[in-house]
Amino acid sequence: MFKRERQAEILSMLEAQGRVAVTDLARRFEVTEDCVRKDLQQLDREGKCRRVYGGAVSVSALPTHDVFQRVEDYRQEKEQIAAKAYALIQDGQTIFLDISTTNLYLARLLAASGRRIIVVSNMLDVLKTVAADAGISAQCPGGQVNAELNGLVGAVAVESLRNQHFDLAFMGTLVLDPEGDRVTTFDQEDGLTKRAAMASAEHTYLMADSHKFMTHGGYRYGKLSEFTGLITDDRRPESCDAVRQLGIEVL
Repeated sequence: MFKRERQAEILSMLEAQGRVAVTDLARRFEVTEDCVRKDLQQLDREGKCRRVYGGAVSVSALPTHDVFQRVEDYRQEKEQIAAKAYALIQDGQTIFLDISTTNLYLARLLAASGRRIIVVSNMLDVLKTVAADAGISAQCPGGQVNAELNGLVGAVAVESLRNQHFDLAFMGTLVLDPEGDRVTTFDQEDGLTKRAAMASAEHTYLMADSHKFMTHGGYRYGKLSEFTGLITDDRRPESCDAVRQLGIEVL
C-alpha cells in the first residue's frame, strides 16, 4: 500500500471512530510505529487530524470554546473523575474549583454532601450549584465575565486569587501533554487566572478525562509536573504511565 493510500484509510478510520492509536495502525498496515507517526504528523500539518498522545483524533472531535456545549460530553468519565476528587475533600477546607465542566459534576456532589467547606470558584454555574447547600460558603473572586467560558477571568480575578489561600485546587485543561510536560487552555486570560489559583493552593489536582491526552493546542498555562496529581478515568493506562514518569500521582 502506498503512503497516500494508507493515509486516506487512516482518515476514513478517524471519520468513523473519532480516534486512532499508533500501535493499532502499525499492526493493521504491517508497518513500523515510526512510519505511522510520520503519517499522522503529515496529516496534522495538513489540518486533517490532530496528533494526540499515542495516536490522533479527528478535527471534529476537538473541544469547542463554549462550556455549555461540552457539559454532557464524556459524562461517564467526568462523573468518575468528580467522585475521585470528592473523596479528597474534608470538612473545614477551602477549595478552589476552576472553570471546568468536570468541576460542575464535582460541584453537584458537594451540593448534596452536607460538607462544611468554603468553595471559591470563577465558574458561574459552579457557584450557583454549591450555593444551594447551606453548609457551603460559596465565594466569587470577581473579574470580567466570559460568557463562552461561563466564568470570570482577567486582572481583577487574578489579583483576588493571588491574595487567597486554598487547601485544594481542582483545575481543568484543554490539552494534557505528558511528552511536552504541559497543560493548556483556550486563551491567555483564562490561563493567567488559572496560574494565580495554582500559586495560592497547597495542593493542585488536574481534572482531565482521557480524551484530553494530546500533543498540542491552546495557550500553555503550566507544566503537568507542577501538579500534586492528575485525576482521570481509567481508559488510557499507557498515558497515565507517562504522567507518573513526571513524578506526580495519578488517581
